[in-house]
Amino acid sequence: MSLSRRGFLSGTAGASLLLAGCGSGGASPAKQTSTPGFPVTVPGQLGSTTVAAPPRRVVAAGYLRDTDLALALGAELVLSVRNQSFAKGLAPWAKLRSGTETAYVTDGGLPLEKIAAAKPDLILAADDYSLAGDWSNLSSIAPTLGYQAGPGKDGWPEMTRRTGAALGKPDQAAALVKQVRDKIDGVGKAHPEFAGKTFTFGPVSTNSVYTINSTADAAATFFSQLGLKLSPKAAVLPSSTTPGRAQISPERLDLLDADVLIISYDSPASRATFEANPLFESLPAVKRGAYVPLDQTIGIAMAFPSVLSIPYALDVVAPKLATALKKGA
Repeated sequence: MSLSRRGFLSGTAGASLLLAGCGSGGASPAKQTSTPGFPVTVPGQLGSTTVAAPPRRVVAAGYLRDTDLALALGAELVLSVRNQSFAKGLAPWAKLRSGTETAYVTDGGLPLEKIAAAKPDLILAADDYSLAGDWSNLSSIAPTLGYQAGPGKDGWPEMTRRTGAALGKPDQAAALVKQVRDKIDGVGKAHPEFAGKTFTFGPVSTNSVYTINSTADAAATFFSQLGLKLSPKAAVLPSSTTPGRAQISPERLDLLDADVLIISYDSPASRATFEANPLFESLPAVKRGAYVPLDQTIGIAMAFPSVLSIPYALDVVAPKLATALKKGA
């Protein structure tokens, strides 16, 4: 997926930084001693990351998935980026340990002084879409794990494996990847009615309508792994300024029609307004009941997939798809 960190919903998906119990008086990084499996070196597009010993103070500096992976792999987070799309700044599938203190700063770029004061021995930044500019500063503070293929281009299995390698937990990372793939396969097998059905999916806000036009989009991959196929009408649409997504004019809502129509909304008000549009009401999929409305949280879970967000999205989306396709049959 190639998608600007601020480009998920109508070109904007803000982020802020959350300080997780890591004042400057916190413990210093552990003395580096010889440990089986270390030092470990993980190659990346901007440079290799060499970690000398098991990390005990980890900063998740990327947009969303660095935090997910740190939590999933049991890293000791001391500083983490948080997404303003969520009321508490943290995705519902990501749970910080009990008693963690938090403090927010504005989204004006990475607060390098705070990161340095946290005394990390590893910085996770594979989900930092501004990493080309941040790399030298971050890597001067601590070993920094960036992306392999490019901003937003590493798949969730690769991100999991690389983070696991840097943390010295390659087996745990491999197990997580297998667990999530097994869950995806299980949902597909439980719903053979999904196979071959066409879909359209995209975010709708008060002022804009988008739909996926690329099978390489992360959300398109999410649905295709369940057996669905991107609508041919959507696949030929020109991309907007957000790669993988086409903007739909108010007069061409017919381009959204498919065996099942899936839309995520940025607010209940946007949904109410859009659903009251006569052109929307006249779509065959809507008339059949083959329509799945989702909130922004689920849209983000699919657009920025991780070993934590994918199971969360599957549990919500799969039953809704099954109901919609049954109605539309």
